Amino acid sequence: MIIVFGSLLIGLIVGFLGQRSRMCFIGGIRDFLMIRDKELLKGVISFFVSAWITIKLLRLIGVIFPELSYATNVKYVSYPSLFLALSSKFGLTSFIGGLGLGLFSTLAGGCPLRQHVMAGQGRISSTVYLIGFYFGIVIYYIFLIDILVKIT
Repeated sequence: MIIVFGSLLIGLIVGFLGQRSRMCFIGGIRDFLMIRDKELLKGVISFFVSAWITIKLLRLIGVIFPELSYATNVKYVSYPSLFLALSSKFGLTSFIGGLGLGLFSTLAGGCPLRQHVMAGQGRISSTVYLIGFYFGIVIYYIFLIDILVKIT
């Protein structure tokens, strides 16, 4: 039960900060590359700096990552080289999914975090994007992963 309340609290905090900061990873990189606008890029840089400091502090106090084996069935796989990791079925599906997410999010004008915030503010185009986003996740897992598992 504590996981549910913790997730709700973190979601409320991230949602509040996302709405107030106009945080958008794809928009920040896109705007910088296209028109050299650094406004949204500051949020991307501050996110990575904050994550780096948080991980360093958690390592310092000895609580890096909690053991989540009771809550998930994800298995850790160690690959001997980067090429083997990228050419594995999971590396390939991650690459295809990431490429699709990046392409369609750039065309839609923002990353999924920003689309969730704008949908919460009542923007219909963001709601349509999110419907396609979640539908795409289902299609991705049902068809693409099933095909790649049969190949390998």
